Amino acid sequence: MAAKAQPDTVRITKRALFYADSLVKTDAFSNWSAYADLAPASVKKFYGGKDAYISHVLQVRAHTTSAFEEAAPELQMQTLVTLNDQWQCVIRLSRYFHRDDQKYHLVSYLIGQSKDEGENWMIFDVNYNTVGNLMQIFPDIMNMPIKETSMLTEQQELAQQQAAAAAAAPAKKGTAKKSK
Repeated sequence: MAAKAQPDTVRITKRALFYADSLVKTDAFSNWSAYADLAPASVKKFYGGKDAYISHVLQVRAHTTSAFEEAAPELQMQTLVTLNDQWQCVIRLSRYFHRDDQKYHLVSYLIGQSKDEGENWMIFDVNYNTVGNLMQIFPDIMNMPIKETSMLTEQQELAQQQAAAAAAAPAKKGTAKKSK
């Protein structure tokens, strides 16, 4: 009885990030046909086909199109899971854009699926959808933590960070040991 080899999760992660980067580049260069080709069939079907999916993406994307050329988005693997010869992942996408004389920080999540041991991936951006309707868009989705997209101005982001730091400060005081 031969033992099954352990999957190479480092290689699988690199491949998923490669496909995520391809999705980001097709978005940046407005190559919408290639963008849609990277999405799972169920995503395109949900919107009524490839052309309807592209129309939906373009409509939603108009709200996050920058007035300036921006730095490339940062991609970070958040979750990588496997079940029944299928891999899925959640990749955090972080990017900045300018609109209406404001700088915004957009954090979205890409959902990826591979059915060939992590070699090739189908990827789509939750930013152009909602976490609430993921089960209808992508019925094969595994149980993974997926956050909603956030879009904050610099001021909102700073206020959020300050509130989180203030909330953490009392917790730290309460855990300090008393000296005798």
